[in-house]
Amino acid sequence: MLDESLCSLTDAHRAIEAGTCDLFNIRLSKCGGFVPSLRLAAIAHQAGLGFQLGCQVGETGILSAAGRHFACSVANVRFIEGSYDRHLVRERLTVQDMTFGRGGVAPALTSPGLGADIDEAALRRVTVRQQTWSP
Repeated sequence: MLDESLCSLTDAHRAIEAGTCDLFNIRLSKCGGFVPSLRLAAIAHQAGLGFQLGCQVGETGILSAAGRHFACSVANVRFIEGSYDRHLVRERLTVQDMTFGRGGVAPALTSPGLGADIDEAALRRVTVRQQTWSP
């Protein structure tokens, strides 16, 4: 499996050309977000490779929500990691508990946007530095 060394489309193409793997571990945050991750999944499929949705250590509920949407909308995901929220972070940043349930079940999110509401007070408590952006 191409894991830590899969960060970009270039990495994917090199691995396919060299025949060095049969699976991709696609991590939304490491691979550039939703769209680049969709492209990696498509490349894997076109090359006859499998892929899984991986997660990052310390992933918050926000990233877990994005992963759930990916897992529910992309076909042929072989394995799915993620939604470890309560097990990996000291303080939850979402109002909803995004942690998977019994047997590893994590249902689809159906609320608008990512389906997660940000706990503004929790976010302030863990903020180390804040910068104001002005156009």
